[in-house]
Amino acid sequence: MSKVSRDKKKEKRIRLPAEYTEGALLFKAGAGWKACYDRERELYTAETICAGYYDLYEINEEIFGKLMTKGMERRDAHELINTGRHLYKSVSDRNGSYDIVLDEDYPTLCPWAEAQKTGELWDQELTDLAVAVFESEKQNREQRLKKLNNR
Repeated sequence: MSKVSRDKKKEKRIRLPAEYTEGALLFKAGAGWKACYDRERELYTAETICAGYYDLYEINEEIFGKLMTKGMERRDAHELINTGRHLYKSVSDRNGSYDIVLDEDYPTLCPWAEAQKTGELWDQELTDLAVAVFESEKQNREQRLKKLNNR
């Protein structure tokens, strides 16, 4: 293992406090998740990370308020965050690696997140089809249809 790799690994082990601020951003973090409230834009966003899956969501104040930095199981936090509007998904598992951009504004909505990019990016038509078919992506239908009609 190179010195750079060791340093990166050591850097990842450093734990930030469960609740902290960086300028106008208020963060909450737990095992496999991190949520952010941007006070200037009054915007709530979150990321979840679990076994080859990385997701970004836009959440609301209620979800942010329910996220507990201590004593909350990873599964419970993920289930709560997953009720938000899905913005970005990256998958790296036995079936391959791919990335799905559900809202192309995700870098603006979540400038704090370092979105993991693992594989081939789905094109917009395939993403639109997945959003139309899968019930789990219903929170994206209205936003994507609006953008599709404006193209």
